[in-house]
Amino acid sequence: MRNGNTVTGHNPTHTTFSFAPPTDDALAWHLRLDDLAEKITQSFPGAFTQLQHELGPRDADALSFAVQVSDGEWLEGLATTPYEGMGSVMVLDASAAEAAVFAVWLRDSFIPSPELIEFTSEFALNNGDTSTWKLPRSGPAGEIAEALQQHIDSVGAS
Repeated sequence: MRNGNTVTGHNPTHTTFSFAPPTDDALAWHLRLDDLAEKITQSFPGAFTQLQHELGPRDADALSFAVQVSDGEWLEGLATTPYEGMGSVMVLDASAAEAAVFAVWLRDSFIPSPELIEFTSEFALNNGDTSTWKLPRSGPAGEIAEALQQHIDSVGAS
């Protein structure tokens, strides 16, 4: 769904970012995919959502979605709940700036408290780094994009 333009106007590194509750409080979000789908469609005009069932090797429900993050720029994502109330939300093939738009929305409009969101990336996991980073508890998309880009840079992806 990408049109070749980016939120930042240059050709940044793209990866999959995964956002989840803290590992020591995996049920903190009480994630329900139908609630997430409803909030996405209310918050992002023209958004697409589709619930799926029995995804992956273990039965897990999933929600595919696409949201517009800037003029003509769409971001695709996937949320999964392998266990009731527990799950994560990924944005696929995203720059730090693109992912930040959705991360700010997720932090400020969906999860119960801003300190309950951590993230990692496909780059980190592919390099054997299974640690998670705390998303800043406040700040606009530009500041969050800097944190996401710092993460990418630290795992040697750029």
